[in-house]
Amino acid sequence: MAKPGEAILSQLLSLLFPLRCAHCGVCGDELCLSCRARLKPIGPTSCRRCGKPSLYDVPECRECRGRRLHFGSAQAAFRYAGPARSAIHRLKYSGRRHLAGVMAEATHSHPRLAGLTEKTGEVTLTYVPVHASRKFSRGYNQAELYARALSKTLGLPLAGLLVKNFPTTPQNRLNFNDRGKNLSDSFSVRRGYGVETPKVLLVDDVYTTGATVSECSRVLTADLGVVVDVWTFARTVKN
Repeated sequence: MAKPGEAILSQLLSLLFPLRCAHCGVCGDELCLSCRARLKPIGPTSCRRCGKPSLYDVPECRECRGRRLHFGSAQAAFRYAGPARSAIHRLKYSGRRHLAGVMAEATHSHPRLAGLTEKTGEVTLTYVPVHASRKFSRGYNQAELYARALSKTLGLPLAGLLVKNFPTTPQNRLNFNDRGKNLSDSFSVRRGYGVETPKVLLVDDVYTTGATVSECSRVLTADLGVVVDVWTFARTVKN
């Protein structure tokens, strides 16, 4: 329970620096109800491999056909646009840590996520790591915060299985062909870590080309012998 002085200080701070919606800026919440309603769902049908929206459920789409993706399935809740994009950017670059909880609240009961975690006792959550220097400068790893919030709401175990061995060029600065090369050997399983479940659900904030989560999945599969699926809050969708 907060002490009286702490409660007064909290009230004063909220008056001086009111909480504003990450997308529209209105006072009152991390992501206001209006903007939550404007989140754009991926839709009921998609590529079963990479999660790209489709008119029909298909085993592979043009985006992932012919690629060596090391995960079983990658699924996301929303399109990376509008309020979803703003929430991720504010969490990632503006220190808005509580947005991870908002994102988990918006997605923990999503049917796509339920399909990936339906066998309780057989799934461990983990997350895409950042290098220690990036985590030090930012103060946290946004994917880890989102995964921790999901772990709590879903009642599933969480383990920080991966480490980032060295800094790499941000993926959004590279073209499609260079993204895989940029990540080569950059991830490894944390020494002494393992899982007791046959399946790992790898959590990240956004799926763009799949290069990062595929490389993480390759390492997890090779070193731990587990099946890896991927869950992200949002996904870029090319027209």
